[in-house]
Amino acid sequence: MADSFRVNKYQCIEENVLYDAMILYKLLDRPKHIDILFSEFIKKREIELSINIERLLYLAMTLLFATGQIEQIGYLIKRKGENNDK
Repeated sequence: MADSFRVNKYQCIEENVLYDAMILYKLLDRPKHIDILFSEFIKKREIELSINIERLLYLAMTLLFATGQIEQIGYLIKRKGENNDK
């Protein structure tokens, strides 16, 4: 697997974990199920979901959890500290 924290001319931008984490965080305007969140990511970036992209998305989610940016409420993922009652 390529270095997921660097960008170079041989990788597409979706192969960068920090970029993926930023997009996922922005898509969490309200609590969402992880499948819906990943589907919105794929739709927004106009790419096809592959096992490699899915692994990078899970790695980006792990980064967001580890840095305290998001939390899990039941089966939903939401931004930490926000009241999203939509």
